[in-house]
Amino acid sequence: MLTATMFLSIPLIMLAIGIYGLVSRRNMVRMLLSAEVIFNAALLALLTLSSIPLYAATQLDKPAIGGTIALLAIGIAAAEIGVAISIAILLFQIKQHIDVYELKKFRG
Repeated sequence: MLTATMFLSIPLIMLAIGIYGLVSRRNMVRMLLSAEVIFNAALLALLTLSSIPLYAATQLDKPAIGGTIALLAIGIAAAEIGVAISIAILLFQIKQHIDVYELKKFRG
């Protein structure tokens, strides 16, 4: 039987892959995709934790709040990645590259 620890190992692996991609890459699109992997790992962990019953009385009393929050977060993430990709495309049209270390002009 699979335990919650085994299910939580997959989001941890996804989190490690996302952090590695975020730290090691200079391309903005790859960094955005790595951030999306980290976000999806958090959602997967949330769904895993929401499926674990807190008390063993009945399965019918299990609230669906974790799944609801995950669906809301997926919708927000889709909007966020759309905005971020459009910003990356505009930066590429202006600078002809999307290396984040060479974008000193846009610093605040």
